[in-house]
Amino acid sequence: MATQHIQNVTVRGIASAVPKRILEVRDSKSFPSVEEAEKFIAAVGVERVRRHLGTMCCSDMCQASAEKLMVELDWKPEDIDMLIFLSQSMDYILPATACVLHGKMGLRKDCACFDIGLGCSGWPYGLSVACGMMQSGGFRRVLLLMGDAKDNLSTPEKILEAEAKVIPLFGAAGTATALEYDSPAAPMMIDTCTDGTGYEAIIRREGAGRHPFKEDSLEYVVDEFGQTHRRIDTTMDGAAVFVFGISQVPRAVKGMLQRTGQSVDDVDYFLFHQANLMMNEQIRKKCKIPLEKCPYSLRDFGNNSSASIPLTMVTQIREQLTNGAPHKIIACGFGVGLSWGTVSLTLQNCLIPPLIEME
Repeated sequence: MATQHIQNVTVRGIASAVPKRILEVRDSKSFPSVEEAEKFIAAVGVERVRRHLGTMCCSDMCQASAEKLMVELDWKPEDIDMLIFLSQSMDYILPATACVLHGKMGLRKDCACFDIGLGCSGWPYGLSVACGMMQSGGFRRVLLLMGDAKDNLSTPEKILEAEAKVIPLFGAAGTATALEYDSPAAPMMIDTCTDGTGYEAIIRREGAGRHPFKEDSLEYVVDEFGQTHRRIDTTMDGAAVFVFGISQVPRAVKGMLQRTGQSVDDVDYFLFHQANLMMNEQIRKKCKIPLEKCPYSLRDFGNNSSASIPLTMVTQIREQLTNGAPHKIIACGFGVGLSWGTVSLTLQNCLIPPLIEME
């Protein structure tokens, strides 16, 4: 078990941005009937997701979130010592999107910037990397940016055509977490885990080094699971992912409670990656967590990969987290890789602006 005991780092702020455009599941043409759409909503828990029709990228939403935090925290571009961009939706194959953001945001030249290529486990993993580097005191103010967005297609018509073929589970969002070196900060504990033998459970098979893009990569096919997708789209073995989630995540949460000497009653909120309602409810019940301690953003935003946990904080419990009282949090992200990470931390006086909606 790779467990970090983090000292001297505090979460100063969390912000999130989404596209204004809402895609309603009930209006989606990907279901043969209204009854099928209702079955999907009941099982998966998603009624609508946020999508964009233009050239908006994940990095644009992350930048808007970061700059909102910087204004409200009174952080200047020259104050930022490190920027980390964690996503599966980068601007380019190269250079690193963190470097692109560095230039757009006017950060100083001795600011460390790099990408991390993870998805659903991103928030705990990102905190692990950022906080681990910050403990030395060399990096005092850090921006951890993460999220996901559907791939941009050539025209809005092509996007609408794709949406009519693919079930609307995934949404678009970008988030920013502002971290600061602070010697009296409450300690964090972070576990990071991987099972690479299951890497094919969630995979985009074509378009990179192992299977380069080719002419038929954009053709729609129906796979062995009955899913319609292009060969460059992400595909999922739902059964394998479900078994992974309901077995590994409860074990991870119970392990974190044991290592921190806490019970479920001691924790104010448990925040999980928003995978789907059926899986998340199985996890919650296995951990014996009361529903009021386990907020969901699935209904209105769907699955947003690495953005899920911070987006849930911004949209579901913002008022509670900004009332000045300390709140004990356990958060667990899990998915593509297969990887999972769990963090125990205390949030107090954390700046959380209202959700940013972008055209």
